[in-house]
Amino acid sequence: MLKLTRIAAVALIGLAVLLAVVALMIGRRSAAPASVAPVAHSEAQEITVVEAVARLPAGEPISANGVRLAQRSTPVAGAATSMSAVVGKVPVQDIAEGTAISAGSLAQGFSLQLRAGERALAVPVDELVGAGNRILPGDFVDVFLNLRNAQPNVNSPGEAAQTRLLLSRLRVLSYGQQDIAPASDAAVASSEADTRNDPRAADITGSSNQSTGSEATQPARSAVLAVPVADANRLLLGAQQGKLFLALRNPADSGQPDLALFPQARGVIDPLRGLDAEQQLALQRPENHAFAGIDGDALAGRSSTPARNYPEAPARAPAPRRSAPRAPGIEIIRGDGSAPRGSL
Repeated sequence: MLKLTRIAAVALIGLAVLLAVVALMIGRRSAAPASVAPVAHSEAQEITVVEAVARLPAGEPISANGVRLAQRSTPVAGAATSMSAVVGKVPVQDIAEGTAISAGSLAQGFSLQLRAGERALAVPVDELVGAGNRILPGDFVDVFLNLRNAQPNVNSPGEAAQTRLLLSRLRVLSYGQQDIAPASDAAVASSEADTRNDPRAADITGSSNQSTGSEATQPARSAVLAVPVADANRLLLGAQQGKLFLALRNPADSGQPDLALFPQARGVIDPLRGLDAEQQLALQRPENHAFAGIDGDALAGRSSTPARNYPEAPARAPAPRRSAPRAPGIEIIRGDGSAPRGSL
C-alpha cells in the first residue's frame, strides 16, 4: 500500500512539472508577438503635415500653390494637417521652404475680424453716448456728431453749433470688455458672399470673451468700430473737435446717405497738377482720400473750396462797379465843385 502511494505521488509531481512546462511555453508564444507588434507599428506610422513649397513671406495670404502635404515620421507640435486650414491665412513671419506650417506662425486675433479696406478705431463712450449701454459686439451703429464752433460767426450766430449724421452703418467689433466672436471658416465664406451686395454687411454673432466678476460691473469706456479707411479721418477729427454719439440700428436696415448728392470737401493735401487720366482715377481710392486728410472747416461744412474730384468752376470776372444814379437836369461845373441846376 505504501508503495502505491509513493508511485501516485511521483506521478502527480511529474504531471505538475509537465503542466508547468506547457504553461511556460504557451506564455512565451503569446508574449512574443505582443512585444514586437508595437515596435513594428511605430516604425510604419507617418504623420501628414502641411509644409511650404517655397518661401512664404510674412503679410501675404497663402495660396494653394504655395503649400503641399508631406509625410513626417515624427510629430510636429501645432502643425496643420489639412490644406483648408492654411490656404488664405496670413503668416506673421517668413516661413522657409519645407517648413511645416503651425498655427503659431499664422495671423490670429482681433485683426481677422476686419475686412479689406476697414480699420479698427476706438471711440470713447459712456451710458449716454452708447445708447444706454445697450450696444453689443456685432451690432451696427450710426455715428452722429455734435460739433461746437470754438469761434462762432457773429454775423451768423446760428452756425455756432451743429449736429448731423457723420458715418452710417458701422460694425461694432468691441464694446467695453466684450469682443465679437471669432468667425469660423463657414461664417467667413458666408460673409464674403454677403459682401457682394453690401461690403459692410455681416451676420450678427454672439460676443465672446464674456467678462465675469468685477470686470462685468465696470462701465464701458470705449467702443471699437470697423471704419472704412476713407472715413477714418472724419471719425478721429469729430472725436477731437466735437462729441460723438452712437445710435443703435436694426442690422437688417441697410439705408445709408447718398454722398453723391452733396459736395465733397477738398482735403488738406492737394494733388499734383498735370495728372493723367489714370492718376486722376487713382485719386478716388480710399487710401488716397485718407492720405489727403480733412480739416476742421471741411468737417463743419464751412470749406469754400470745391472738392478735389470735381472740376473747378472758372473764376468769374468782377462785376463793374456802378455809380449812383444821377439826378435829372443840367449839371453846372464850377472851379470848387459841381451841382445840378435846373431840369429839362
